[in-house]
Amino acid sequence: MRTKLGLVAAVATFATVLALGTPTDASTPAPDTAPPDTAAEPVDTLSEAPPPATTLPPLVIDGAADADVTLSPRTGKEQVQVEPVPPPPIPPEWVVPANSGTGRRVVYSKSRQRLWVIDSAGNMIKTHRVSGRQTPLDPRPGTYQVFSRSRYTYSINNPTIKWGYMVRFAHGARGGNIGFHEIPTQYGRPVQSVSQLGQALSGGCVRQAIPDAIWMWNWAYVGTKVVTLA
Repeated sequence: MRTKLGLVAAVATFATVLALGTPTDASTPAPDTAPPDTAAEPVDTLSEAPPPATTLPPLVIDGAADADVTLSPRTGKEQVQVEPVPPPPIPPEWVVPANSGTGRRVVYSKSRQRLWVIDSAGNMIKTHRVSGRQTPLDPRPGTYQVFSRSRYTYSINNPTIKWGYMVRFAHGARGGNIGFHEIPTQYGRPVQSVSQLGQALSGGCVRQAIPDAIWMWNWAYVGTKVVTLA
């Protein structure tokens, strides 16, 4: 019985060897029998790298580049010379009229219904629209000085018309005082609007918006020069 079982095992072993084939040496790699898929593996094309640049392109700051100008590699510590930007043009209303005197003064133009304030160094420090009188009188063109000031005042001919920050510098043809002040009120209502400043609407005095009247009150003390132009 044992002989038959041993014979059967030997026959099974011999059949397994025939089915698997002869073992190969593990140190020898088996050939790759799959055909290479050349279409799936693109070939990289190598090219020679360009030489490193020795200069940088010109630096352009708000202008056109100069083809002949090159810069060395920057380290971050250089200073770039830039042409200064020209100042913006001065608006016409900021230009003080010619032949308007010298020194610390107020210049009042009746034709333009505007005044300019100039400090002792000759600098124009303020300008704003006003409402005065257009005729040659009240006041006449000339040079005056502030002679009195009143925080509150009213019209002698019509006491219902009131105003503040009165800075007097001239007299009218009929003897009345002429000065810079805020827009008057009658029965508590302004006699004109701020948007109407720039028009000749008063009987001779120079009306201003309240902030401008306060500014003039603080700046034009007694003795301040006032130049009135036609």
